[in-house]
Amino acid sequence: MGLSGEAWATLLVPTFLGILTMLLYGYWDRITGKEYYVDDEILAYDEDLVKQLKEEGKA
Repeated sequence: MGLSGEAWATLLVPTFLGILTMLLYGYWDRITGKEYYVDDEILAYDEDLVKQLKEEGKA
């Protein structure tokens, strides 16, 4: 393929940035040393909120 240097950069730079972003997202817990999770309280809150919105006709 006879692409110019600018064309290759236009293709490859966003690709590498996307891959880097996915890797950072996947390993963020290990990088920061913090663990993010959803527990039963958060889920229960969301379920209550959804029920409330359904009752109000907003969901």
